[in-house]
Amino acid sequence: MLAYLKGHILTHTKDGAIVATGATGHEVIGAWLGRKSVGDEVVVWTYEYLENQSIPRLVGCQSAEGRALLIELLGVNGVGPKMAGRILDAGSAAQIKQAITSGDLAFLGSVKGLGKKTAQKIVLELGKILVDATTTANAFLYDALGELKFTRAEIDRVLATINITDLSESEALAKVLQALGRRT
Repeated sequence: MLAYLKGHILTHTKDGAIVATGATGHEVIGAWLGRKSVGDEVVVWTYEYLENQSIPRLVGCQSAEGRALLIELLGVNGVGPKMAGRILDAGSAAQIKQAITSGDLAFLGSVKGLGKKTAQKIVLELGKILVDATTTANAFLYDALGELKFTRAEIDRVLATINITDLSESEALAKVLQALGRRT
């Protein structure tokens, strides 16, 4: 399965772009690709699926975290690759996770073509999974900041707006504290 591409935009398509990598071009679905100019270099994290059980398609994400969220979204009955791509286009992966875990149906409802029932299903099916994954990955942050009397909601809001990937625990804690200081 093709999971990553680095190349340049050869041309735009109805649902995304053709990304040239060396002597080959890959058609990738993703509205965000349409906002890039022809010739721009792009890094695309992809997920391959079969349309109508026979035509291979690639959905492109801007980050590995976005690709992981795309795969989670595709596990929800009623969410196909194009809808999952539109959901990812609504904000960063962190913002979308925050909307799902907090049950923000207004945010999800702003996605073109995403109905209220499907949005509710996404919150119901993915909300707990994403909360558990976030809590496990950032348990040290919740513990340390809880000792400083910050609430889980305050911590979640900040984590949705900053990137702490690839930071040590102390660097991540410092960055979150700095962001929390700006919000108080």
